[in-house]
Amino acid sequence: MKRIQLFLVSLALLSTFGAISANVGDGTPKTKKEIEAALTNYRISYVVKNSGYPDSHRFEAHCAEGWASMNPFYESKLTVVNEAERKVYLLDTIKKTGIWGPYTTDAAYPGIGLGYLFSHISPFAGYESNFESLKKTGRTETIAGRKATVYTRTFMNGEDTLWIDNEYGCTLKYTQVREQSTDYYIYMEVTEFKAGGVTMSDMVNLSEYKLTKAKAKAN
Repeated sequence: MKRIQLFLVSLALLSTFGAISANVGDGTPKTKKEIEAALTNYRISYVVKNSGYPDSHRFEAHCAEGWASMNPFYESKLTVVNEAERKVYLLDTIKKTGIWGPYTTDAAYPGIGLGYLFSHISPFAGYESNFESLKKTGRTETIAGRKATVYTRTFMNGEDTLWIDNEYGCTLKYTQVREQSTDYYIYMEVTEFKAGGVTMSDMVNLSEYKLTKAKAKAN
C-alpha cells in the first residue's frame, strides 16, 4: 500500500513540475523569425475588440501534416490544408458544408498569420528586433494558461500594454488606450494556446461537414 502511495505522490510531483516547466522563460520579446522557428506545432485562438467595431475572432493551427486558418474577414469560413493527404478544404463552419480539391503548392503553409501575436514588434521596423521602447512593469500574469511578462510602450497618441509569452516571446494580450481616455482603442487577448501535440484531427472534425468535390476549372 505504501509503495502505491509513494508511486502516486511521485506521479503528482512529476505532473506539477511538468506543468511548471512547460512554459519556462523570462518573457523576453522575440522577432517573428524566432517565434516561427520555435512555434511549429500549435493551435491558437484570439479575440480582437476595436473601438466602434464588432468583436472579431481568429483561429489558426499548424502541424507537420498540414494547417488550418479562419478567414480574417469571414469568421465562418475555414481553410484546412492536409498536406499529408494532398487535399485542401474550404469549409463553412455555420452551414457545415464545404468543398475540397487536390493540394497544390499554392496552399503550402505560409507561416503564422495571426498578426496580433507580433504586436510587440514595431511596424516601423518590419519584423526585426526593435524592442527598445518596451518597458517591463515587473508584473507577470497568466493568459490562456500561459505565463506572461507585462510590458508597456508609449506609441502614437496613447499607451500600449503587452503581455509577452514567457517561453515563445510572442504577444498573448495587447491593449492600446488613447491619450486622455480610459477606453480601449484596441484590445486583443489570446483565448486558446496549445503548443505541441496538435494533429489534423484537433483542427476540425470533417465528419460533421457535407463535402463536395470542387469542379475543375475549364481550360
